[in-house]
Amino acid sequence: TFNNKCLVMGDPSGKQADFPQALETFLTEMDQWNYLPVFYESSEEMVMLLHEFGYDFIKFGEKAYVDLPSFTLSGKKMKGQRALNNKITKEGFTFDVLTPPFSAETFATLKEISDNWLDGRKEKGFSLGFFSESYLNTAPIAVVRNQQQEIVAFASFMPTYQTGLASIDLMRHDPEKAPNGTMDFLFIQLFDYFKEHGYQQFDLGMAPLANVGTFRSSFLQERIAYLVYTFGSRFYSFEGLREYKQKYAASWSPRYILYSRDSWIGYVMMALLIVDNQSADKTK
Repeated sequence: TFNNKCLVMGDPSGKQADFPQALETFLTEMDQWNYLPVFYESSEEMVMLLHEFGYDFIKFGEKAYVDLPSFTLSGKKMKGQRALNNKITKEGFTFDVLTPPFSAETFATLKEISDNWLDGRKEKGFSLGFFSESYLNTAPIAVVRNQQQEIVAFASFMPTYQTGLASIDLMRHDPEKAPNGTMDFLFIQLFDYFKEHGYQQFDLGMAPLANVGTFRSSFLQERIAYLVYTFGSRFYSFEGLREYKQKYAASWSPRYILYSRDSWIGYVMMALLIVDNQSADKTK
């Protein structure tokens, strides 16, 4: 929560037939507490549902998906990724998947990598994963090892609760020990791993503000959102993030912000910006 805003990230989980009643109950309780809910990174299905409750919406970005059955490094389009993957492999780097529970020694290694990657910066704790041993112990972790069998990069699996869909959450590499291209190598190995295990899609996550508020015909609300986040965020390189994911994405799915008609979009965006940039310590 921030001031009179209650920020809700993502769609509900569970039986879809119960969503309308669950949302009505939630909105009623928020009204009793004098909160104005804001729904963040919501799908088109949620837009249609919450619109029935009188909520306005703007497009906030797009989610990228890799089609795993058709993923391949063959062809002209993937020439760069193919060369990079071969280069990292020839240098003796290997991919592995570790399963929990993890030892204290493993956690110490992962923590060192995470701290080196952060380089003194505070972690976000709302829309991005942060280093937490209790959370990391709930799912497998993919790692990249160097020639000396030292872990130099890792990515934690994210529980998705959807059949055929895979994703990761916390992703870190050691800036000194991991050469350029290590994270691409890790992604490519993950795509092959999940493909071999029967998954259909890999969720690459959001590209915030992708194609939002940048056209002359864009709605005023979208232009305001674009300005607030572009000038207010210290972490995102929006264009760079989309370009990176475009290398692998086979499809994009729009994501939205929904807010009460009693709220002004400028205040909504500032509340999201402040909460999203809070350190993980404040949002645990």
